[in-house]
Amino acid sequence: MSDLPSISVGATEATIIGKDNRALQAAVDYIGNLGGGTVRISPGEYLMHDSLHLRSNVRVVGVSGSTILKKAKGSRSLLLIDGDFGEEQITLKDPTGFDIGYGVTVDDDNAGGFHSVVARITGKRGDTFSIDKPLNADCMINNGAYAATFFPVISGYDLDGAELKNLTIDGNKENNGYLNGCRGGGIFLYRGFGTIIDGCHVKNYRGDGISFQRSNDVTVKNCISDGNTHLGLFIPAVAHRAQS
Repeated sequence: MSDLPSISVGATEATIIGKDNRALQAAVDYIGNLGGGTVRISPGEYLMHDSLHLRSNVRVVGVSGSTILKKAKGSRSLLLIDGDFGEEQITLKDPTGFDIGYGVTVDDDNAGGFHSVVARITGKRGDTFSIDKPLNADCMINNGAYAATFFPVISGYDLDGAELKNLTIDGNKENNGYLNGCRGGGIFLYRGFGTIIDGCHVKNYRGDGISFQRSNDVTVKNCISDGNTHLGLFIPAVAHRAQS
């Protein structure tokens, strides 16, 4: 790893200056586009308006107990019109607290599980927002269809060889709603192969602390998961070569 690229993120004296998910994502994407390496996050609290989306072969390393990724306060609104399967936009009754670049979950009372979608807002016009993933099911206003800025603090989809080390994940559960383990967790992996989670503390998430789906060869070691509202570590029954 010492021969691979490395970049730092922090409030001062870092390659990328910033204290939120945008700075962290810029660093991860930069190293990911180089084929892999290390992102080092300085001590401090980083406010997360969207997940930190992992990339293959990228290590994200903090300072134990001092590098804190904290989820921003969540917002929730009923849909104003039905959301149809495959649509990539939603119209909200109350768009307060929703903005471009924010993570968002779209669901209704009959959907749930894998039928809900967790996406990123990519555009807005009035009370209508475009999102970067299609709806997985019809979300009907008669079934209480809603959107909410609920998402995993860290997520990884379709990746290989990522690593998280010495990070504190704060789900800010007092100011957020529940996201089930099929789509969320303080740390959430979906087809995250060969991922290592080492020395991380996941706390206060309204859902599972660490959850992974359809992921093989995941290693969780030296971690603490406490104060979350559901399981500390969720490994589905159909999974997956996991070590802890």
